[in-house]
Amino acid sequence: MATPSAPQLSTPKAVLDLFAQGKKVSFPAGRLLFREGDDVSDVFCLSEGNVVVTRFGENGERQILAFLFPGDFLGMTFTPHHNTGAETLTPVMAWSLSRSRLLELLASRADLGVAFAHMSSLILNNVLDLVFSLGRKNSKARVASFLLHLQRRQELLGLGSKRLHVPMTRQDIADFLGLTMETVSRSFSQLKSTGAIKPEPHGDILIADLKALRAAAELAP
Repeated sequence: MATPSAPQLSTPKAVLDLFAQGKKVSFPAGRLLFREGDDVSDVFCLSEGNVVVTRFGENGERQILAFLFPGDFLGMTFTPHHNTGAETLTPVMAWSLSRSRLLELLASRADLGVAFAHMSSLILNNVLDLVFSLGRKNSKARVASFLLHLQRRQELLGLGSKRLHVPMTRQDIADFLGLTMETVSRSFSQLKSTGAIKPEPHGDILIADLKALRAAAELAP
């Protein structure tokens, strides 16, 4: 069976090869994959499309914790229940493996244990970098940083770096950045007015001036 194909940020090749032993599954956009507190039955490696990882506050307010891309890993926890929820943002294709089978293989193969430890370290470092970065920035800088994050992910997927595919809504971005939708929309307008970005059809964004976008994100040129 073919290995899941995706240049990726967080999933080592040994893990991708492992998931090729599983089954290929597909989900439409807007499908709830699991809720926080659900039993863990299957774990996934994305092949196509995007997923959002979510958590809800006591007041019912949604926080998006991550946007996942092809090659990313979803649903693994060493507890029997999910501590987050997940839903598809776009139509998704993924490789699925039962949690019990995955735990069996992790217990019997040292190379997989090392690969998972490496993957977990990369994920944690990426999250810590993002939290540190976004926590110190104003709203426009947060949105600019988010667009640069998308650019990096597209580059890893071999999709180029000038024209960004932005499948998430302004509300999704707001829930990820801890802003209101109105503030996100205003920040996009400010980035457009400076010439850093240019809206494209189908919600895509053209990075018209990378130097200006990096400056807006409060990064070195």
